[in-house]
Amino acid sequence: MNTEQNPAYEYQVGGSLPVDAPSYVVRQADTDLYEALKAGEFCYVLNSRQMGKSSLWVQTMQRLQNEGIACAAVDLTKIGSKHVAPDQWYAGIVRILVSGFKLSGKFNVRSWWRDRDHLSPVQRLSEFLEEVLLVEVVQSIVIFVDEIDSVISLNFSTDDFFALLRFCYNQRVDKAAYKRLTFCLLGVATPSDLIKDKKRTPFNIGHAIELKGFELHEVQPLAEGLMGKVSNPQIVLQELLDWTSGQPFLTQKLCQLIPDIVEVSGVEELVRSHIIDNWEFQDEPEHLRTIRDRLLRDEQRAGRLLGLYQQIWQNGEMPVDNSYDQIELRLSGLVVEQQGNLKVYNRIYADVFNQNWIDKILANLRPYGQALSAWIGSQKDESWLLRGQALRNAQDWATNKSLSSEDNQFLNASLELERRELEDALKSHTFKFKYGEASSVIELITVCEKYPEEGQDYLLNGYLETWLVGQGKTYLGNISRKIVSDYDQEMRKGLEIFLRELCEDAGVAAYPEISVQSHSLDFGELPVGSQRWVSLKISNNGRGFAWGNVKFEPHLPGVSIIDNFDSSTDENFDIHLDTLWVKPGEYQGFIVIFLEKIKYPCRIYIHYQVIELQVSIEPMQLNLGFVPHGTHLIKSSLKITCEPSEGRLKGTALTSDMARLEVKPHIFEGSFLELSLALDTTFIEVGSYNFIISIQTNTGNYEVPVYFRKPIRTDSIIISAANASIFIGLVMYSSRIFLQSLLGLSKLSYLPEFSQHSAVNFSKNLQIQQLTYFILGVIITIVISKIILFYSSQYLNKYLTFLKKNIYDRIKILFDKYTDIIIYEINKIFRYFNTNYYWIIFSLIIPLIVFSIWSLSFLTQPNNRKNVLRELNKTLELLSILWSLIIYITGLLFKIFGYIGASFIFMSDLITYPTTWIGINQPEVGWLMLGLLIGGVLGWTYELKRIK
Repeated sequence: MNTEQNPAYEYQVGGSLPVDAPSYVVRQADTDLYEALKAGEFCYVLNSRQMGKSSLWVQTMQRLQNEGIACAAVDLTKIGSKHVAPDQWYAGIVRILVSGFKLSGKFNVRSWWRDRDHLSPVQRLSEFLEEVLLVEVVQSIVIFVDEIDSVISLNFSTDDFFALLRFCYNQRVDKAAYKRLTFCLLGVATPSDLIKDKKRTPFNIGHAIELKGFELHEVQPLAEGLMGKVSNPQIVLQELLDWTSGQPFLTQKLCQLIPDIVEVSGVEELVRSHIIDNWEFQDEPEHLRTIRDRLLRDEQRAGRLLGLYQQIWQNGEMPVDNSYDQIELRLSGLVVEQQGNLKVYNRIYADVFNQNWIDKILANLRPYGQALSAWIGSQKDESWLLRGQALRNAQDWATNKSLSSEDNQFLNASLELERRELEDALKSHTFKFKYGEASSVIELITVCEKYPEEGQDYLLNGYLETWLVGQGKTYLGNISRKIVSDYDQEMRKGLEIFLRELCEDAGVAAYPEISVQSHSLDFGELPVGSQRWVSLKISNNGRGFAWGNVKFEPHLPGVSIIDNFDSSTDENFDIHLDTLWVKPGEYQGFIVIFLEKIKYPCRIYIHYQVIELQVSIEPMQLNLGFVPHGTHLIKSSLKITCEPSEGRLKGTALTSDMARLEVKPHIFEGSFLELSLALDTTFIEVGSYNFIISIQTNTGNYEVPVYFRKPIRTDSIIISAANASIFIGLVMYSSRIFLQSLLGLSKLSYLPEFSQHSAVNFSKNLQIQQLTYFILGVIITIVISKIILFYSSQYLNKYLTFLKKNIYDRIKILFDKYTDIIIYEINKIFRYFNTNYYWIIFSLIIPLIVFSIWSLSFLTQPNNRKNVLRELNKTLELLSILWSLIIYITGLLFKIFGYIGASFIFMSDLITYPTTWIGINQPEVGWLMLGLLIGGVLGWTYELKRIK
């Protein structure tokens, strides 16, 4: 067995694996996604975190690109989600696509986007896909959209974005170009989280890619990293998969944590000591805490999810029904579907999120915890028991959960108390509340308005219906049943509708009369970016309360109001006007409150005029002068001022090279702004530079040029000269030793000594020595030619430009002219062929037959044969002369380059001969010193030329 450890092998825990990562495990999902995208299918991979989604698209994109398919990836987290506007978000997608498909040289994003500001952002993205991307990129296109779940946190709806993806798919029927375009979405979300409208969703026409954990036959790449660390990598991997069930993050992490062990039994100790024990403190990089936080992030649903998980943990499995709670539990990563059942994903999860953990979390989440503690502490005083809606909420929460005996006793006692109280209330004509009673409809209205929570509980459970029927008010009982059916999720509103029916029956005023403090608001003239807040007092001159929807007639840009109105909770009606993204102009309209079950709406007239915001940027261009090597923060470089001062500017500042020049703050908002620059000249060459700062704001886009010069660094010249000096010195040193072994030049040659040496006389040398001189001469000629061309390139370019302008261009004009004439004549011949080809073929065959007969008769005559042989003899003599000439030229070149090589040795020895005066008699040392000198001069002159 090979137990040698591979030191270059690394496991990667978290994040996307590089394309060439040795620890990447190929799964069935790799093949499914690759084949589906290659076939042009719309795909989506929606799974829990740390399952390898990002690594999957990285590998798939590489495979597709190798097939000639153009690919780009859009990571939505890079665009932002918290405070980004729709226009910025869609423009960010276009910018990433332009960069990903390398269209920057053909396409200016800023000007193109600005020229279409009359279109909505999604229309501009659609136009970009059709008129730019599908035109400029001629091959098939795949766009990967990663972290798609980030759209959920945007402050605007992205339904139009997903509808656009479906539109692109549907366009394949009418426009063939769209068949080349497809998308792949990746993230942690359900399709219903991303888009609600099933008619517009792209997910019902897409291909879902199932991303499973590692199988044993797939994890061979992981075994390579265990070589030399364990005695049997395959058995150890089997044991690891037994704990992780192939969960990618945990499997990679455990492989990385494995020390130099031999026994497989050590795996369990490793898992417990490094993963399970004290998991909340040693969960780095974070994984288990991510699962816990997603499970408990929504307090309203956490109880249901925990109850569902508890059943799976206790029973081992649960049939899949694809309910919303089951899908959310699967997205947490805690459970997985296997053969139609949900199971806990692996042994590690089962040990960490066990029954003790479930009980602890449920105890913190139970909605009646305070009442339960008080009931137990008061020796089970019935006043602490639950009633009405509180009891219903507790029962809903307790559904499908394994509760403690105290929980069950408390809930059962509350149900028993409510049952007894109801029986007592129904024994007489008086309907008893906890702190009141009613013996007539009028009294029932009063008591329900005074104790609405009890009233809605009795209405929901049918107690009021039973009492009304007993009072002979059967039609009111039927109405109450319908109201319960219509408002079972909003019983407070249902109780109000019920009381209105009771008022109608009793002949008393039934409806609320809602009015606001003012029915007309005029904000006057406002500059772009200004804000106004108005809070109007709400009054009700009738009984009960009202609710409804609030809308604009027509749309009023910049005005923010609540979408839903409820007079029982809203004492004021707040209107917020923010003209940050409003175009200059005059606006007027109404805010209309449509009250449910009330005929007449409430209207508020709004008028305002938005005027231009004058923006001043100082300076309009920046000259930073000389900026030395390093990183520099240039404070208060740009000052942006708005007039009038109550206006507000918001936008982003980008530079043409974000890696070198960065604007801080990158996102800004205010009336007076000071922007600083962070300039990094560490990795740029010496010379002059100019960058562009693009300032994109709500009032328009601006560009500020930035100029600076990086001065010459003495150390760079020294380093370049030193590198060249050492390199050429070593080449010269090794060359002299090599030549010494071939030619026998054991010492430096001075002129008298060299003339007696056999180096110049080729006839007295061996063939290997002659060949050595020849090769050396060729090399020296090439090197010297390269150096001359490098240092005279600018002069040669000028000369070549002159030749091109004065000779080549004129020849080309004449050539093009006569080429056109020739092509015209050839076309005439072909046109003649097309009409007369039968006669032409016939006319060619006859001469060919005649020539063949003549040739045969000619060669059959003796005199003719002699003439032919004579001509052949002359031809052979000519070829022999040419061959001799070639041999002579070859020999001449051989001698010329041989003399060049020999001269180089002689000149080098001659130049370095003075080193013998200081006791250096080794030829290779002399050549080394000469090489150091030549290299230093060349490196120094090269660096100066490059700087220039």
